[in-house]
Amino acid sequence: MINENEKNEYLLNDKVVKKLFTSSKVGNELMLTITSLITGISLENLKRDFELIHPDIGVNKNIINSEADVAFENQEGIFSFEFNYTPYRGLTEKSMSYVCQFYLRQINHKEDYKKLKKVYSINVNNFDYFKLNRFVYISEMRERKSGLSRNVGIYYIDINLDYLRKIGYDKDNKSCLEKILYMFVCNDLDELKEIYKGDELMSKVVKEAELIVKDLDLLMYYDKEKLDKECSYYNGEMNGVECSIKILAKKMLEEKADISFIQKVTGLSEEEIKELEESDITKITALSDEVVTKLKEKNIL
Repeated sequence: MINENEKNEYLLNDKVVKKLFTSSKVGNELMLTITSLITGISLENLKRDFELIHPDIGVNKNIINSEADVAFENQEGIFSFEFNYTPYRGLTEKSMSYVCQFYLRQINHKEDYKKLKKVYSINVNNFDYFKLNRFVYISEMRERKSGLSRNVGIYYIDINLDYLRKIGYDKDNKSCLEKILYMFVCNDLDELKEIYKGDELMSKVVKEAELIVKDLDLLMYYDKEKLDKECSYYNGEMNGVECSIKILAKKMLEEKADISFIQKVTGLSEEEIKELEESDITKITALSDEVVTKLKEKNIL
């Protein structure tokens, strides 16, 4: 059984998940498979007309914090994935705002109300949102006394990864969904390779994840304990890897790197990068001289 305090910080990081889910056919297949198992929609239907959605989902310029982790759309609906490392103030409101924005972006004329797609907000949480010790929670709008649904086509799905961490892995007592999502709570790549041995998709996914982690190890090398402490600069809402990404972006700005290139390397939005230009993030010295040298050798800095 995995120690409750051990958390796979790499694979729970939203930057890693974005890359894993969107950068290859294997990642797309994983995302669609998870969606199918959660919603009950067939994989075949989900693949039809599949299209990734740009992460900036804001419906007007006045809406802030409108960048989804990963989202896609097809004939079955709109599906938004958010990976939440720790609970934080405003998490519920943020999730609700995303759903509203996905709804509003479908409406340009009054006739559009007749053909609105369902919206699924899928939150993969590293904690138990409702504290009921269940693996999956599905919420929708219902009348309180009768329990009748308003049938507006909005669904909130919360996955409790801490449930998997507590029970550990038992190959004789696992659903397909539990088996797949176990990769997000296991820190041992050798164990994952053994678990997914013979599973063509998941074996490829683990290999892809391993490459992503290695890339981050090179680009985001840091003293974890020191950085976790210093990241209180971000009000406790980021883990070490996210903090390191911003440090990397800041250093690239100092080296006069092009903003579009910084976006490509870090996954940050143009707005986030511009905010860093005026920040004092350089007070955090997380990248070693050796790594900075390697980054320059690769023409990243």
